[in-house]
Amino acid sequence: MSEDVSEFDWDGLSDSEWNKRLDEFIDRFNDERGVVKNPPPVHEIMTNEYERGLNNKLVTEDLIRHYADAIGDPNPIWRDPAYAGSTRWGGFIAPPTFESCISFGSSFGGRLRVPGVARLAAGNKHDYFKPIRPGDEFHVYDKYLGFEEKEVTGKPYRMFIESVPRYFVNQRDEIAAVATGRNIYMATPPGKRGKKREGGMYAGKERRPLGQEALDAIHADFDAQLAGAHRRGAETRYWEDVVVGQELQPVAKGVYDVCDACARTVVSTYTYAFAIKWAAMREHLHHHPVDPETGEHRFRRDWHYDDHAAQLFGSPYANVGGIHNEMMLVHAVTDWMGDDGFVRSMDSQDRRMNFLGDATWVKGRVARKYVEDGEHLVGLDVWAENQDGVVHTKAGVVVKLVSKAE
Repeated sequence: MSEDVSEFDWDGLSDSEWNKRLDEFIDRFNDERGVVKNPPPVHEIMTNEYERGLNNKLVTEDLIRHYADAIGDPNPIWRDPAYAGSTRWGGFIAPPTFESCISFGSSFGGRLRVPGVARLAAGNKHDYFKPIRPGDEFHVYDKYLGFEEKEVTGKPYRMFIESVPRYFVNQRDEIAAVATGRNIYMATPPGKRGKKREGGMYAGKERRPLGQEALDAIHADFDAQLAGAHRRGAETRYWEDVVVGQELQPVAKGVYDVCDACARTVVSTYTYAFAIKWAAMREHLHHHPVDPETGEHRFRRDWHYDDHAAQLFGSPYANVGGIHNEMMLVHAVTDWMGDDGFVRSMDSQDRRMNFLGDATWVKGRVARKYVEDGEHLVGLDVWAENQDGVVHTKAGVVVKLVSKAE
């Protein structure tokens, strides 16, 4: 089912009729639970920006290095072939969340485009089974899990979570990773919408300069990152030495600006410009507002770079792409675990928007340690908070460490 459901007259319905129609469409989507779908071939021009196929099918040393640059991580394990060759891996392996460079999103994207329904990224669950190495060549497929309604109280809207796992299969037919994308849909019937507040839940958000003390702390941490001062590196972190409650060294990420946004775009975003961009938006123009300054429709992605565009979409400022927030968490984890560790999974949640002009500190602590299927594992709670102490992204991360018994 791929039709744009907003072609129907939704706003002329009563609230009960609106909810009934919404339930009918969600039931039709959920009839497809378990359906496996291959994304469009790479040569096809996309007609929906949310139906995404392969972006980079071939893993290269350059792409791994560009990924590390996009999260601001100077670790030599991602960029120095001699150093990477000296580790237990015998060469480069990709960091966690790198699969977003290969492909991001799903071939079931862009569903439930209905007036009164707002869609936001909810975070991704990343599972890793094999190291991803230069020379690996991938294809992907998706398995639809459908919509699940979540109970909300005291709100005018209904909330749904849509989940779609994407499987990353290498040239040896091995599933190296699975990334389960999740989207939140907030569905508000016509009679409960009221007057829309400019800026929505972020109407009170005000960008302001950071004080010099805060900036000095960020710059000092950048210097420490470049020097590898807090990086575990080649010193093996043994499972037996890990203590529950231990805190990870905080890592500075910010103040976020357009350069940072473009760095992420280079490695893990599908490129659309001119006629290619028009192809992706022309069938959905009612979802791309007209810019009064130019008279032309604005592509939704623009709200990640430009305040003016973001305001056309109801956001007070340009906001950070959810996957980049997840990517930032990786730096603190890999610095803590050292070269011998391997991330088994990372279950992320996007809690709040992170805006351009905000500073982020990534923090974490050891939540538990355990043995499962013969592997010595550590569970970490990791989060990213802005200059006001507001957590915008968090994740539960499972790391496999070396045991002294091995």
